[in-house]
This record gives sequence, C-alpha cells and structure tokens, in this order.
Amino acid sequence: MAAASGSEAHRYGIGAVAKMTGLTDHTIRVWERRYDAVVTERAANGRRVYSAADVEKLGYLKRLTDQGFSIGQIASCSVEELRERLRTVSDMSSAAVPDEVGIAVLGDYLPGQLSSHERDLSPLQVRIADSNRGRFAADLRCQAIDVVILESPILNPEVSAQLVEYMDVCGADRGIIIYSFGRSRDVELARQPNVVVLRGPVDVDQVKAAVVRSFTQPYVAEARPEKRRSQDDSEWGFSGTVAPRLFNQQQLATLANTSSAIDCECPQHLAQLVGDLSAFEMYSANCENRNDADAALHRYLHQTTAQARALIEVALEKVAEAEGIRY
Repeated sequence: MAAASGSEAHRYGIGAVAKMTGLTDHTIRVWERRYDAVVTERAANGRRVYSAADVEKLGYLKRLTDQGFSIGQIASCSVEELRERLRTVSDMSSAAVPDEVGIAVLGDYLPGQLSSHERDLSPLQVRIADSNRGRFAADLRCQAIDVVILESPILNPEVSAQLVEYMDVCGADRGIIIYSFGRSRDVELARQPNVVVLRGPVDVDQVKAAVVRSFTQPYVAEARPEKRRSQDDSEWGFSGTVAPRLFNQQQLATLANTSSAIDCECPQHLAQLVGDLSAFEMYSANCENRNDADAALHRYLHQTTAQARALIEVALEKVAEAEGIRY
C-alpha cells in the first residue's frame, strides 16, 4: 500500500495539469485523444491521471503552439525534441507581441467560446465579439483593434475581401480567418504575411496561438499543383427532399458552448457536426460549375449533405432534451 501511495503522489488530475500548463481541460483532452500527445493512465475512480513527464511535455507543447507551431506537427515529438525546438525558435520572432492585443471577433461560435474562457485569454483583450455583421462593422469604428478575427462557414475570395475591409475600417494590421470549407486555391490566396488562416473547429488556445503567429511568424504559401478531377456523363440523381434546418446558427452556438453532464461532450460534438454539415451545404451550393455534369454533381452533394444534417439534428435534439439543455 505504501508503494501505491507514493506512486499516486506523482500523478496529477486534469484540473491540476491545466493550471500548471496554462492549457484548458478541453484542449488537453483533444490533444490526448486526437493527436496522442500523451498517453494517460486511469485512477481507481476512472479519471485521467498525468505523470510529471506528461505535464512537462504538455507545457512544452503549449509554449510551442503559442509560437505558431501546429499541434499535429509536434505532438509526437519527445520532450528532448520539444526542448530543442524551443531553443531554436527563441530568437525567431519578427515582431514583439504586445502585452495586450485588442481583438474584434465576428462569428457564430467563437464569441461564445471566448466568453466562457475569458480568464484564459491573456494577452488577448476582446473588445468586440458579435454575430451581427452590421453591428460589428459599426463597432469597429469606435474601438482600437490590433487583430480582426472572422469566423465563416466557407472561405472564398469574398470572405477574404470582407476581412480586409474590416481591417481597413478599424486600422488593424493583422487578421485571422477561421473557416469550415474552402477550395485549396482560395485558402492559399487568403494566407498573407499579416493574415493567418485556420480550419475550424478551433479552441481558445489555437486562437491565441494564431494571434501570436500573426505577429511573430508570417506564413509563406507553398506552391501546390492544382488537382484536376475527371468527370464522366453519369447522372447524379436524388429522389429525396431537402429538409429545412432545425437549428439556427445562434442555437447551435449555444449548444456548442453548453456544459453537459455527459463526459464525452455529446451535445458540443453534435452541434459542431451539424454546423459543419450546414457549412458544406452552403459550400456545395455555391461551388463553381464548368458544365451541366458539374452542376448535377453539386446539386447531389448539396441534397445528400442536407439529408445527413437533418439526421444529426434529430440526434442533437434528443440529446439536448435528455440533458435538459435550453437553447
């Protein structure tokens, strides 16, 4: 028993790890589940416990992602490799990050996320956070903004132009676009030395890292060959009907940011899935068509995605009802 007690003393719960590393509980879980950043054990009560080595590695990952590194690129590195990367980038900053960075955020989900983590945002200062475009544009004229963050279900040249317009209105030198779907060509065009582009969904730590990256490590786009697809004359038939949306964007945002008693966070994941499917509906409905076959294919994609979205909406409705979540 004494040995077991000593072993337990070197294990930490996720709350303690979050405080020691500066990461949120959610980010730690995502990094563990999606990227295998650490392999945790389970205590007798079934909860995750982390070793001192896990805490050290998560701390290094936090510092490197704050410098603009992608977690997917560094999660598998050893502690020694992460330590060496930190030494390498210590003098690479091209511009100092201010002690306070005033941000303006327009989107359906992100304003709620930032509001629920307001104590974890330093050095970010949220000066505007809205889902209404008209109100957002008006408020930009009245605030000192360093970085404009635009959340959009799709990324196309119009969205990129809208970000630049918002930046011009408030005099911000930097911008961030968070999108769900977009052509690789449009994504590459959107990336500029002063504009960071992220594929959603993102968490608060990723937003903070993107803001830091907009100051310290300008992105240089790599040339990529454009992919061409072949198209035969097959007809893309669809016999179903397109179901109307059950949830509006504000309701989805509420559900995505609502705490739940379900440990696997089903309401949040389902809300995000509905949002992603809705975004792809919009994307496929607005895709460019070279010919009639293209148009038929995109109609098919739009209609089948709507059908999938309707099924997941029913599941989300049932989970919200079971959990007593008001939206």
